[in-house]
Amino acid sequence: MIAEEVQLIEGVKAEGNIENWLLALEKEMQRSVRIVCQLGSKDCFSLPLKEFVNKYQSQVALAGIQMVWANKV
Repeated sequence: MIAEEVQLIEGVKAEGNIENWLLALEKEMQRSVRIVCQLGSKDCFSLPLKEFVNKYQSQVALAGIQMVWANKV
């Protein structure tokens, strides 16, 4: 099995009240994935297909391929 990762844009410290830092971690995870998706949505139209697919996580690459397909259709 091959795992794919999305790096957090900013780290979150696991300190203090657990509910607070888990909420902060969840928000940072969502923000990081949103940024990767935004970058992928721009790159899918400007990069060659193979380079684009190799650069991004599978779900982002699939969404980009679908956007390119929808644009061409």
